[in-house]
Amino acid sequence: MKKSLVETLKEVELSKEIYRFYALEHLTMIEISENVGISPSSVHRKIRTFEAENPELAEKMSKKGKEIIPEDYKQLLQEIAELKKQVKSERLRADFYEEMVAFGKEVYGIDLKKAGTK
Repeated sequence: MKKSLVETLKEVELSKEIYRFYALEHLTMIEISENVGISPSSVHRKIRTFEAENPELAEKMSKKGKEIIPEDYKQLLQEIAELKKQVKSERLRADFYEEMVAFGKEVYGIDLKKAGTK
């Protein structure tokens, strides 16, 4: 099922928040689980996924709180803004593709989703 842009952005923000609890506040999986309302295993999965998908961001966030300088924080905010922009762009591209497939079926009677799979 296709996720909306809002749902995708909420997931990104939740993952970032979970990783912040983990890396900066040094909370346990159970404490994070209680704070965000998901299971400890889901917290663990989101942390590992965040680290795999955002290695540079995860490394910067893993610095001890006293080592983070305002420049690091500004850079993280810029990177988050860029990631949000990329998610929005990809969602628009996917929506455009879906509309083109629907248009092709409506106007030409060709189901492009089925035509490519044989």
